[in-house]
Amino acid sequence: MNRLWVRLSIGFLLVTWIVLAIVMAVVFRAVDTSFRQYVTDANAAMMGGPELVESLQTYYQRTGNWDGVETLLPSMGHGNTERRGRGGIQSFVADPTGVIVAATNLDWIGQSMDEIHAATNPIEVDGTLVGVLGQQMPSLQVLGQTEERFRTQIIQAFIAIFFLMSLLALALGIALSYTLARPLERLAQRIGGLAAGRLGEQVKVEGPAEVRSLATEFNAMSTRLAGSERQRQQMTSDVAHELRTPVTVLRGHLEAMMDGVYPMDVAHVAVAYDQTIQLARLVEDLRLLTQAEGRRLPLNLALVAPAEILTAASSRFEPLAQDANIELIQRISAELPLVNVDAGRLQQVFDNLLANALRHTEAGGQISLEAARSPAGVRFVVGNTGDLPVEQMDHIFDRFWRAEEAQRRDAGGSGLGLAITRQLVLLQGGEIMVGSSDGWTTFAIEFPVAQRTAGL
Repeated sequence: MNRLWVRLSIGFLLVTWIVLAIVMAVVFRAVDTSFRQYVTDANAAMMGGPELVESLQTYYQRTGNWDGVETLLPSMGHGNTERRGRGGIQSFVADPTGVIVAATNLDWIGQSMDEIHAATNPIEVDGTLVGVLGQQMPSLQVLGQTEERFRTQIIQAFIAIFFLMSLLALALGIALSYTLARPLERLAQRIGGLAAGRLGEQVKVEGPAEVRSLATEFNAMSTRLAGSERQRQQMTSDVAHELRTPVTVLRGHLEAMMDGVYPMDVAHVAVAYDQTIQLARLVEDLRLLTQAEGRRLPLNLALVAPAEILTAASSRFEPLAQDANIELIQRISAELPLVNVDAGRLQQVFDNLLANALRHTEAGGQISLEAARSPAGVRFVVGNTGDLPVEQMDHIFDRFWRAEEAQRRDAGGSGLGLAITRQLVLLQGGEIMVGSSDGWTTFAIEFPVAQRTAGL
């Protein structure tokens, strides 16, 4: 009973029963009413038609009672009184209470007309029932039997239709419910597979539009989970790889000093100290990236002038650029609107981008810092000479990813700088994009214009 297809089938059957019951009740009532009207009209015709009823109405209006009405009844007043009522036809008139007051069969007078099996027709005067005309004849008995037989046949036909339609509805309900439930069962099985660790499983997209939409969303979710799991495994491997080198160097120097191979002097202790600094930096980068991705990194948002940010970044990296024989160019548009950012975190963003540009710019190249108005707000651009291959753009913001050139030069850092940069920009409500054309690689950052508050 707790299966979906069972519930749907039962519900479909119940709805069919309700509809059938309503339709059959309406049809039976209409047929029964029509047949009864036909029988009444036939009885009236065999009793002498409307003329007899009208003559009785006129008699009552004239006299105010039924005394002497026997002369109006069929077969009365014709021939021998001993033969009245013979020949198979018997008539009577009853008062409104149903007591016979006049009849061709004198034995009926004083009896209730319910005791006489006869066809009846009401007699009304000015809308008030004043009497009942009754008649008993073989043809009427046959008509009554026909009426009963007709009603019985109608009921039997309705019962047969009811059972036949119930079976058909049950069969269709089961087929339809199974068709709807089967894709959901497959989906439930795949979800169980996800719980068991079988990520990336796909289900067949079938069934109604709603089920197809659910299956499509499940397939997309399964693919994302599989990708996230691969990324997690890759990240674990990358973290282990990045930690292994400084730990190995640190351990080697410490063991060498403990074994007396290296003297325990400032130079060798400094090597071990440098490795601890590198480990601390890597751990801090991982912590920062995790907090930023989880949107748990606290921000001190304030209205900041874009020119101040770029000027400070340029002054910090100008000496480094000169040492590397790289020209640092700064272009800042006038009258730029304020942006609502965390100045410290935004400085970290530009430090990461400028450090990345220095690593990938050859001597004699150029690095540019720009700030200009854009349709969305303020647009910052950090560019450097040198092309970035298209296939590398898809991975430029991935964790621990470094270009092959940086890996060969062993100057690519931990591979977390650009990943952190992207998360810091997104966390502050901005967007970051990378592009490469005309011999330049550019990182563009856009922030919306900040709304000034009272007093600013």
